Amino acid sequence: MSDLLIIGAGPIGLAAGIEAKRAGLQFLILEAGTICQSLVEYPIGMRFYSPADELAIGGYPFPTPHDEKPTREIALNYYRKVASVENLPVRTYQRVVRIEPQAEGFAVHAVCTLHGAPTTYRTRCVLVCTGVWGKARRLQVEGAELPHVLTRYDEPIRFWRKRVLIVGAGNSAGEAAIRLADADAQVWLAVDQPRLEQCKFRPFILREVQLRVEEKRIMPLTEAHIRRIQPDCVELRCAEGVESLPVDFVLTLIGLEPDRNLLEPLGVPFGDDGKPIHDPDTYETPVRGVFLAGALSRDGFIYIARERVGRAIEAIAQRLRGD
Repeated sequence: MSDLLIIGAGPIGLAAGIEAKRAGLQFLILEAGTICQSLVEYPIGMRFYSPADELAIGGYPFPTPHDEKPTREIALNYYRKVASVENLPVRTYQRVVRIEPQAEGFAVHAVCTLHGAPTTYRTRCVLVCTGVWGKARRLQVEGAELPHVLTRYDEPIRFWRKRVLIVGAGNSAGEAAIRLADADAQVWLAVDQPRLEQCKFRPFILREVQLRVEEKRIMPLTEAHIRRIQPDCVELRCAEGVESLPVDFVLTLIGLEPDRNLLEPLGVPFGDDGKPIHDPDTYETPVRGVFLAGALSRDGFIYIARERVGRAIEAIAQRLRGD
């Protein structure tokens, strides 16, 4: 039986592993995909909104050329090297499907995502670092399940010279609009705010969006509410009135929700924001021995979560020592 089982090998899961190693805990990290799978699913060539020093973990410097914002590819290479240097015990392609409370801890049931073989791991404590990549939010309108309605943007080439409606008022939607406009797509950007300045765009993304609006390469639709999606058009109401837009693709980048399938059966309560309730000091949930870290615990930025995950590891180490 291990002291700790960490679920998720993203940046915060790896940071937790480094802290657990330095605390002398016996632990494993399970990951449903490959290492940093959440970053693998980011758009190809995407740049992070945070500077390099805010992405570093474990005290290892994060290199990036010419003080530019790091790309997805640089980040993947960095986290892989950190995991290798630390020799972290990460078992990839192990999807946790159930956490079963037992007398002296938990039985964590996982299935190999490559060939389906089940494995059970026994541990005294569990730290869930799965982030919020559980499932993408979908529009609750007719036609939202049509095949040309996408909840994930990967790279711009597939949208070359296509008519694309992007729905969303956050950084992901703004960046997708910029890159698709630069790839010669015809882009509409539908936001629910009266003005683009009121959206949740980082300043540098807002500037780039506004530049392309001035160049008429992005067409903003403010106070937009999608009414219906059809195979060849989208009906919506916006500040400009009722529109019927002819489209080839609809990108609904309206956020992600954490997967409740692991924590809800344990009796972990969830807040109004859809995230699990936990102690803000120890990061333990109301279910004794089950802890959270990273975006799942509302620490949305890596530079915040990497510091605070240490609190969870410290609380776990104290629990196991009987302090």
